[in-house]
Formats: sequence, structure tokens, C-alpha cells
Amino acid sequence: MKSLCWIWPLLIALVLGSATLPARSAGQAPIVLRNVTIFDPASGTMRGPLDVLIEGSRVSAVGKVPDPGRSAAEIDCSGKYAVAGLFDCHTHLAHLALESGDSLRAALAAFPLRGVTQVRDVGGPIDVLSRMAERVASGEAAGPEIFYAGPMLEASPLTHGSMNEELPGFTVAVDTPGEADSILADLARRGASMAKTFGNFDREVYEHLLVAAAKCSLRVVHDPGQPLFNAIPIDLAVDLGVTSIEHAKAPWPVVLRDDLRREHDSLLVSAPQEARMAFVAGVAGLDTASISRERLGRLGEKMIERQAYLCPTLHALMSVEDEAFEQVKKQLGTEEIPEEIRAFIRQQIHAMQAVSRLVVGEFAAQGVKMLVGQDGCDVADTFSEITLLRECGVSEAEIIKGATIYPARWLGVEDRMGSIASGKEASLLVVAGNPLEDIARLASPSVVIHKGKLLLRQAM
Repeated sequence: MKSLCWIWPLLIALVLGSATLPARSAGQAPIVLRNVTIFDPASGTMRGPLDVLIEGSRVSAVGKVPDPGRSAAEIDCSGKYAVAGLFDCHTHLAHLALESGDSLRAALAAFPLRGVTQVRDVGGPIDVLSRMAERVASGEAAGPEIFYAGPMLEASPLTHGSMNEELPGFTVAVDTPGEADSILADLARRGASMAKTFGNFDREVYEHLLVAAAKCSLRVVHDPGQPLFNAIPIDLAVDLGVTSIEHAKAPWPVVLRDDLRREHDSLLVSAPQEARMAFVAGVAGLDTASISRERLGRLGEKMIERQAYLCPTLHALMSVEDEAFEQVKKQLGTEEIPEEIRAFIRQQIHAMQAVSRLVVGEFAAQGVKMLVGQDGCDVADTFSEITLLRECGVSEAEIIKGATIYPARWLGVEDRMGSIASGKEASLLVVAGNPLEDIARLASPSVVIHKGKLLLRQAM
């Protein structure tokens, strides 16, 4: 998990300009988008040109819209392409609460201004996230609709317990079935849409947690934790019914080649930390040669069969080296890190990057569904993730689905978002060129509408 967002560019100044229109009031006039070509998630193709009529916060018609009267705002979108408002499926917005009020407001507002109108937040204090979501929902603050998990749930000792110093309640121990019942009931009461399981868990407690989450109508996302030696590996999690797996490095221990898998499993049962670290170093040195393509293929088949999604978070590994060095400095209590430790860290990061790219490419070829998520709180990184997914072989159509219809379906809100259709919420972005030909075009919208409000209209 990256989850470090204290350095982020203030994109608001780049997005807002003289050609940008302010949001409309609640009593706004209808909006008509004329002659726009629309992404159809069912076919993965573009269709149109069509007209889109928006009244209030909803799309009321798609097709040929007659003259709606002089009160309507008409936008000529000839030659332009529209996509439903995007999701970022792996954020940690609670870190923004550590910023000043102006920075917090700018960071939240930047998401919908760039066309990211919804997010899944998968780890942070429930009081911070529920308050943030309420402020956005009430209109007190501009921002994306926030579907949140609350704290990361794991067994003692807490892997990221130090995060609780800055953000109390960022991660919480769940060591008994009773604790699972209590914590999940509280999350549901406070508006959570899901629960985030992380790292080590007693299997009996984990299985109970999944049952308890279902009773509370909470979906579960699972991050197995460290690259190897997972207490709840993702094949087990998927067998138990988890349908959202976080991070493309997560399959690594499951898809090790046979000789390494045997050694890994023997060390997992009982071995000193030094022996495990030596094994990790050896596997990292092998890079993608440590992986069995046959095992990876079987895992992909299982995810497809169980309708499980992978949220790769490739961007999180692109800038993690400096952060890793800083964490080690804190642990060692020194400003100087021995070169052998630096080399070890670089090797691990390089191996995780290579394995993640391989997993995404192989899964994309198989047809495993993927979600777009950056693992942070800077909207620019959402588009970095989109670029990385395309570089790894995920098609443009699947990337758009992974940022629109797939998360809406996973969250159970497909009836109101995820596509541009009559009756659904009017959250969408319009871009100048076909994103199925160049996915990078999503990063530069000409028009953004969020729940019927015109947030951005560049001169076209």
C-alpha cells in the first residue's frame, strides 16, 4: 500500500481557466449535448452521434432530442466523445485531512473537475471519511462521490500501526469473531460501503468476517499484504467469495513456480524471519522467472469463474523507492542507509514492478476484469494508472469499463451510474478525440458534468 499523499500538485490552477464555467445552482436549466458520440459499455464501442438531454441531476433522454426551449444550455459536441464519469477504485483520501483547509478543498474539487466523479476509498479512519463524504454529498465541499471502507482491518500486530499516530483509526486489529461483528456493524452504521482486509488474519476469524460483512451488506476488498508469505493468499480469498483483489503484486506467492512454491510453503509454516527474508531476496533476484505461467493462467481462470476483479494499482510502485528509503530511515533511526540495504530495497521494488506488469498483461489477455485505482489521493495519478494499464496490454475499452461500469456493478450502483443512459445520474466527461484510439485523451476533458452540474466547459 502506498497511502502516502503529503506531496501532491495543486491541479486546480491547471484545470480552472477563463474558459471554465462555474457550477450551476440547484434550479439550473436543462443541458443538451448535441451530436456527441457515446461510449457503450455493453459493446465496448462508441455509438452516435447522439443528443443527450440532462434535466436536474439525471439524464432524461439519449437519442434525438427536440428543441428544449430557450432556457436550455446547448453544447455542440460534434466530433467529440463522451464517457460516463470515471471511478478511481483505490484511493486513501483521509491523508488529505492532514493538509490545510484550502489544500483539502482544492484536492477534493480536482477529482470531478478532471472527470473522476466517484472514488472507492479503501483505507482510512471512519470518522474522517464519513465526514468528508457527508460534506461532499451535502454540497458543503466540491468533490467526488465517496464510497468508503473505513479502517484497514488486520490481525495483531498491526503492520501499519504507525499510521495511527497521524490518523488515529487508520488501521484496526480484528483478532476474534466478536471483534469482527462489532467493527463491521459500526462501519455499516457509519455509512461504509465495503470493508478492507489487509495482511495477516487467522483463517477462522477471516471466514467469520466475510459472513459478518455479508450480513451488514458490506462488500470486501482484500490486500494480502507483503509480497510473499500471505496468511490469506488471494486464491483462498477468492474461493471464500472475495471479488476485489488489490494490487497486481498480490498473486505472486500463489503463482510461484513449483520448486519455489514448495520452499515458500515450508517456510510459511515455521521459519525465522531471517530465513524468510533470504527467500524473498532470492525470489526477487529471479524477477518474473520466479513465476509459473501455468499457475498464473489457472488463477486467472479462477478469477473469471468467480467474477472477481483485480485492481492493479501499478502507479503505486512507480514512485515508492524514496518513500521506502524514508521508512527505513525512521526504523533505523538514522539518516544514512547502508548501501547493501538500499540495493536490497531497489531489488524488491524492481521485482514487484516486473511481476505486476506481467500479471496485468497475462490477466488482460485472459479476460480478467480490472478496476482503475491509483493507491493515493492525487487525481493526476488516476490518469497515470490508466496510462500504465494500457502499456501493460489492457485495451482502451477495458480500461474505460474498469473506470465506469465495472466499479458501478461491483458496488451495486449500476442502476444509477457507470454509463450514459436515460434515468441515470448525469455525471460524464466529453473529450476532443476518441479515447478508444488514445486512452490519454481522457486526461483532458472539454466538458465535465457532475450530477447535472456543469463543472467545466472549455472553448471548443
